[in-house]
Amino acid sequence: MLAALALLCLVCAAIFLLTRHGARRPHFPSITLGAVAAGPAFLLGLALAALGWQPDRPVPLHVDSDLLPALMGLMLAAVIVGTIIAFPLAMLGAMALSGLGRDNIGLRHPAFWALTGALAAGGPAACIGMEDSEFLTAFAFTGAVVASISRWRVAWDDA
Repeated sequence: MLAALALLCLVCAAIFLLTRHGARRPHFPSITLGAVAAGPAFLLGLALAALGWQPDRPVPLHVDSDLLPALMGLMLAAVIVGTIIAFPLAMLGAMALSGLGRDNIGLRHPAFWALTGALAAGGPAACIGMEDSEFLTAFAFTGAVVASISRWRVAWDDA
């Protein structure tokens, strides 16, 4: 229920910001690229978080040739599922941030977009009571990656 309310607020804010005079629309191919990168970024964030939160655990580097097709299938599934989930959220977030960047030059900075993406993805996961720190880190990493890629080639009229 809380996620639906937050999504509705984000849609209303994006519509409001895009209907104002002089609002800059984001670059949609970069949003698509960011959404496609969401699944692999989540898997990479999960792997990095598992290594970062438990540094004393040994990491075996045993590579089996039968494992490669399974990893390729996992990556394909991550791309498909990640794109479906991330595209609408990345589009709404990019619309809102590009509209906000029209009024405030500080909100155009790529680091602000990355931090906003990390908070937008990691915040709801923390609010629903997700206790596992690896998943919270993976969600925040994915949000930062998607927002950073979505920021690519966005330009404002006065910039």
